[in-house]
Amino acid sequence: MKILMTTDTAGGVWHYAIDLASCLLEEEIEVALIAMGPMPNTAQLSQLKKCRKKGLTFYHRPYQLEWMDDPWEDVAEAGDWIKAIYYKEKPDLMHFNNYAQVGLGWDVPTVLVAHSCVSSWWHAVKKEPLPRQYDYYFEMVKKAFLTADLVVAPSKALMEIYHHLYGRINNPHVVYNGLSNAIIESSTKKPILFSMGRLWDEAKNIDLLLRAAPQIAGEIFIAGVKAKNFPCPENVRFLGELNRQQIFNWLKLSSIYVLPVKYEPFGLSFLEAASCRCALIGGDIPTLREIWGGSMIFIDPEDPKELARSCNELLMDQDQNETRGEEAFQKAKTYTLIKKKEQYLKIYGDLLDHVPETNNGDLSKCVSRI
Repeated sequence: MKILMTTDTAGGVWHYAIDLASCLLEEEIEVALIAMGPMPNTAQLSQLKKCRKKGLTFYHRPYQLEWMDDPWEDVAEAGDWIKAIYYKEKPDLMHFNNYAQVGLGWDVPTVLVAHSCVSSWWHAVKKEPLPRQYDYYFEMVKKAFLTADLVVAPSKALMEIYHHLYGRINNPHVVYNGLSNAIIESSTKKPILFSMGRLWDEAKNIDLLLRAAPQIAGEIFIAGVKAKNFPCPENVRFLGELNRQQIFNWLKLSSIYVLPVKYEPFGLSFLEAASCRCALIGGDIPTLREIWGGSMIFIDPEDPKELARSCNELLMDQDQNETRGEEAFQKAKTYTLIKKKEQYLKIYGDLLDHVPETNNGDLSKCVSRI
């Protein structure tokens, strides 16, 4: 089997695609990965090198992504480019991690993974309908949902939002994310809080953490590039951009992972933190409730006092902190990359009318269907 998979280099979709591609290559499935967006950074190049040793074919051009400002000339050129790769590679199946090229009339089955979209982000963060300037984008996403042979979302809550916003979705499935790193069995903790993400993204709600920081009785370390307009309370330190290994080093040390999100389709950073036995504090939103249940402390993403109070309760009670960290750790063990791979093997096999062999058990029970 050969799969042509799209991704971008701008965020979490990259990690999702590269992790899945690596697993598929281990199952002797051929993968050609097509990336758009900025040039791969040093960490991404390192991941690519490892995958290429397993047989990955990689293509990249720095086209603007469909959610960026006025990207449509680039989007059209990217479509022609992907078509040329399609005719060269002759894949058995197309796996799209973006929307723009799904409806170009492919002769093989198509899987669309709807990681997020501007419309769902806007409704969650801005609390208002998507502006008319995004009408073309909206119709493009709606067409992709109807055109793909199968649509995957990373949580049931997000799929429900898509149904509400776009109407009918063709053959919807849910596949939860999984962790590529080995679950960490033990680590030495310090009474510090850690946070990370695209700090410019209003959905991550770092502003709330900074507003709460003066009332938090502990040090806060934030991975990411500090925006010029961000305040910097005395107990906050911005660490700049970190690679994944550096992030895990901080998570191993940190007692608490806090990210008071307003919108989060799945939340890989919470999973990474939980794998390091960090107690989790997140925004009270449907996706996090679905994925973490009672193993996360939920706060109102508009209330800095509640956030500070929740942080302080854990900082002042080591036993509770450790208990919460262990609960998160046990929940994290249910979200594995092996499960994610098996679900995709089942999806691909069903679309191609056969199930490829795998070394990891019965695939027939692995797909979560809405």
